[in-house]
Amino acid sequence: MSGSDIVRVGLLGEMIALAALRRKGMKLVCRRYRGGSGEIDLVMQDGKTLVFTEVKYRPMGRVGDGLHAVMQDKRRRLRSAAAHYLAAHPGQLADVRFDCVEVTRAGIRHVKNAF
Repeated sequence: MSGSDIVRVGLLGEMIALAALRRKGMKLVCRRYRGGSGEIDLVMQDGKTLVFTEVKYRPMGRVGDGLHAVMQDKRRRLRSAAAHYLAAHPGQLADVRFDCVEVTRAGIRHVKNAF
């Protein structure tokens, strides 16, 4: 798969995840935020909580395959990007959490407070 194919697949996964989160009443704040040493796929608002969301799209995978890909180094980069986002947007919601959304052929799995 070429680099542009990987980006297209990733964007499709993000669109599917975004639709699922919106159905749960969450609101989109920002997509693909880059800062610090990482990127956050979706920044969402869930009530009074700011949610930094990592999306893993595995169209041919089984449930759980995508979530295993969010290892310690990836978590560190996500935390760095979240800290950068919060510093760049003072006054945003004080409560934050990190969620993962896994999209596979079996369905969509949303894990709140994933790490």
